[in-house]
Formats: sequence, structure tokens, C-alpha cells
Amino acid sequence: MKNTTIALLSLIAMTALGISAFSSKGEITKFHGNQVLNTGGSPSARTGAPGDTTCTGCHTGSVVDGNAGINVLELSTGGNEYVPDDMNTLQLTFTEASNKNGFQLVVLNAAEEMAGSLVVTDAVNTKFVTSAILSREYVTHTAAGTSLNTWSFDWLAPATGGDVTFYVATNKTNSNSQNSGDVVYVSEHNFTAPDLADIAEEKEVSNNLTVGFQPGTNQLVLDFEVNGLNELSLNVTDLSGRSVYFKNMGIYTPGNYSDKVLLHKLETGIYNVTLFMNNKPYSGKVFVQ
Repeated sequence: MKNTTIALLSLIAMTALGISAFSSKGEITKFHGNQVLNTGGSPSARTGAPGDTTCTGCHTGSVVDGNAGINVLELSTGGNEYVPDDMNTLQLTFTEASNKNGFQLVVLNAAEEMAGSLVVTDAVNTKFVTSAILSREYVTHTAAGTSLNTWSFDWLAPATGGDVTFYVATNKTNSNSQNSGDVVYVSEHNFTAPDLADIAEEKEVSNNLTVGFQPGTNQLVLDFEVNGLNELSLNVTDLSGRSVYFKNMGIYTPGNYSDKVLLHKLETGIYNVTLFMNNKPYSGKVFVQ
């Protein structure tokens, strides 16, 4: 009993002084007043999204606008157009980072509900936290991840497409083992996708070209009109602008055509199709699945 009382008094004294103590699992936990440093990941709902607070719930620092190149969230394919009902890879870069940093993010639709599902791909540096009250899941840093300023993860996008917003909070800490003097940056990142119903159908994109895709035969369908004698070529690119298929189609005489082009096996996603008639481009998009 005497030993237990002494240990308890020692722990209380250590907590008041803000020094480290061993937990029941043998792990070192740092205390500062009534706050526990979140080196192993932020609590849920700290992104600044509707219904969320920010990191200042634990860190008594200032909140700063993290847009305009501070919190940079990028799709691996580039641009702000994602592939619906598909796994999309994203990377968050914190350009105002110090030697110890934190982050948390969530993705919501216009109804302020979870849009798709976040997927942790780097379990060493990132992890999940959830909010049962808000029915949301978040990605945040781990203890190892605080040494980074760039974190990657995947996102299974909603099958319905539409506009989504990623809400991001990053924390630039002064690494003083206290909850003061840190800077929190909050930002919003908007991404969109075409309506799959529009993409799946053969959609007229100009007076001269209609494009479509037949999944069963892996064929691109081109309906177009040629006025005069024209030399045609076809180029298919992914959303990053990389050409994945090119073909010189030869000389066409005037008339209406419906051509089918067998594509090499492509990954599921949205592709830009451009038909050149005497170097004049006619373009459309298809969803390859």
C-alpha cells in the first residue's frame, strides 16, 4: 500500500512538471497539464470541415489559411478530375513544415457526408481515426510520420462521381513537448468527375465526332463525318496528358463513318480521345472499364 501511494504521488508530480512517464504498456507518454501530446496521431474531427474543430483543440497556437500553396493536395493523375468508383492515389505536401509536423484530412460531398472511402497505403507514417458521432473517417499522421512533410494515401472514389471537398489541417510544431506556440494551417481542396452515365453513353462532342467505348470487345467506337479529302490520325491520352495509343488512320474521302479501333489493354479510367482531320482536332472523352 505504501509503495502504491508513493508511485501515485510521483506520477502526479511528474504530470504537473510536464515530464514523461511510463504507461501500463511500457510506452512513454508525455504530459502537459491536462493535454496529451498527439505525436501518434490527431484525435478525429480536427480538419476544420463542417462539424469539425481544428488542431487548436489540443494545441494553443494560431489558425492560418493553408490554401495558396501551403497545403498542397494532388492527384497522381494531375489536375482536379478524379475517376469515379476507382482507386485514386493522392499526395499531401505541407510546404511550411518544421522538424515535427502533423496532419489530418477528410473528404466530404455536398451533403457534408463521407465521399467514398479513404485507404491507408503507408501504415508506418499514416493511420485511420474515426468519428462515430459524425460517421466520418480520417487519415492522420503516426509518430513516425511527424518527421515528414509529404504523406500519401489512396481514395476509393464514389461511384456516382460529382463534386467532393477534401478538408485538410496541418500542424507546424515548435517541438517543445508543450501544447503552445504551434501553427495550424487549414485548407479546402475541390475535385470533380464527369457523370458516368454521360461518359458510358456515346456522346456527341462536336459536329464531326461522337466517341464511345465497348467494354466487351475493348474497342473504341468513332462516328464522324469527313468533308473533303482528309488525312486522319487518332490519339488517346490519360488525364495526365500521357499518350497511351496513337494511330495514323490514312486518307478518308468525304462521307459518314463509323470506325472501331481495338485498343491495347488500358487501366480503368477516363481517357481523352482526339481525332485529327488534316491536323484539325476533334475531341471527346470515354470511360474505359
